[in-house]
Amino acid sequence: MSHDQRGSAFGRRQFIKASSALAGASALGLAPLAARAQTPKRGGELRFATRTDGARLDTHRQFVYWTSNALAATTYGLLDIDQQLNVKPGVAESWEANKTLDVYTFKIRRGMEYHNGRSIDAESVKWNFERIMDPKIGAAFTRSATVEIKEIKVLDKETVQFVLKGPSAVFPSNMVYYPCNLMAPDSENPDTNPIGCGPFKYKSWKRFDTTVMERFENWWETDAQGNQLPYIDTLVGLPRKEDAVRLTTLRAGESQLIDNMAFTDAAEFPEKYGEEFNYWDVPHIGTAWIGFNMKNGVFSYDNPDALLVRQAAAHAIDHQAIHEAVFNERGAIAKGFYSEKSPWYSAEASSWPEYDPDKSRALLKKAKAEGARIQVVSRQAYAYMQQTGELVHAMLSEVGFNASYEVQPNAMLIQRYKKNDHSVDSTASSYRLDPDSWFTRIVHSNGSENKLRIGYKNPEADKLIDQARAEPEQARRLELYTEVENIVNRDVPFIYSHYVSMLEAGVKTLKGYQPSFAGPFSYQGGGIRTAWFDT
Repeated sequence: MSHDQRGSAFGRRQFIKASSALAGASALGLAPLAARAQTPKRGGELRFATRTDGARLDTHRQFVYWTSNALAATTYGLLDIDQQLNVKPGVAESWEANKTLDVYTFKIRRGMEYHNGRSIDAESVKWNFERIMDPKIGAAFTRSATVEIKEIKVLDKETVQFVLKGPSAVFPSNMVYYPCNLMAPDSENPDTNPIGCGPFKYKSWKRFDTTVMERFENWWETDAQGNQLPYIDTLVGLPRKEDAVRLTTLRAGESQLIDNMAFTDAAEFPEKYGEEFNYWDVPHIGTAWIGFNMKNGVFSYDNPDALLVRQAAAHAIDHQAIHEAVFNERGAIAKGFYSEKSPWYSAEASSWPEYDPDKSRALLKKAKAEGARIQVVSRQAYAYMQQTGELVHAMLSEVGFNASYEVQPNAMLIQRYKKNDHSVDSTASSYRLDPDSWFTRIVHSNGSENKLRIGYKNPEADKLIDQARAEPEQARRLELYTEVENIVNRDVPFIYSHYVSMLEAGVKTLKGYQPSFAGPFSYQGGGIRTAWFDT
């Protein structure tokens, strides 16, 4: 049985072979309409101010966030995405699965190279995945995309086969370059000189200051007229954590593109600066949520009344207040992982416990948990996580919890997760191409993120998630995930908080650029690959 991901945004009702004809059409990489109205000009330097920077350069040891880490421009994988996040051919020009969906075979595109000129072949692909799967090397998030793999076989120089542990309709989405990117096996030191295979190649890095990348001269993609992409010669990443600083770099001419701005600025930017700058609204880059530590403490399985306490906490959360105060009414209140903008939106799912502080107090009293000591934590890197954490801390304190609040760097938070040294976590997760990537990691009892941060266990939810992973029909999968959402909103291991949006902005001379549906800036036929300057 053959399989193809061509026609659906996040999955395919009928899996048929991804043909070489598709690969040829994809190679044309049609640019956005604005770019096609004029003849693109080659050359120039794009200075891109972003929210984050990596802790290192080895793209296997860290996951490179594809909406806000400029280094993502150097990465690429077996598969790619388009503007709507359809899974597309990448290094692999085609792929197919057997009838039982537990063996996937990828055909490597001829002429593909790493940035050092080495040909990308099946052996090097196998080497990459074995390196990613090594727990001493691969970042946890990246490794979690490979948990289905049982064996990797090199059939010939251009054909690599993945034998899975069980049936999977979602495996192709895990082969996209985020997070499973490929690097040259003969990279001497990936942490000082990463050699990838993306549209731009690494030149230099000064952490929290600049990342300089140059156009990869042997990139495979072309535009509709057959001109090689990308057009821009140099991409300079400018990591600027503070929203105000990032916006200032744009207005002062220090940058020509920024990945996001504060929600208060985003609300007024189109009216105040729309004549001066381009801007792009990204409706859903991720979902904010409030997690409970169920491994120990008052919310855990050790407490026979823990469900009542979690329900009490849920009833204390004023989602509308968070929507207004933190997000300035941009985006939307979340009642599931996917928003109405997504084809994976669960319209029939039940909601979390509604805001009712009196009911919250009554449940706390019933559970004999009045004055229970809890620790609210949030990540330092993102202002909205901190601000949500502040409000959640105040709301929980108001109904009778004895709550403290701390903001810490992610590395320190991970250590706290490992020690179970927290109670409530104000956090968020990036938009996922396929729901399995969310539910398997954060809801399934064997999920890596669930084990680390929550400790939730529900055999019924596990069974539904496993069933959905092996189901090729998208409509049926959505039904199964809706059932999982109902269980989550009943058991409240966490509370969905908000759909996070962002507003990108750039100079008027920047043409041909548009972020993808959920924010990635490098995708087939668009983003920075088709950006150019009209000067």
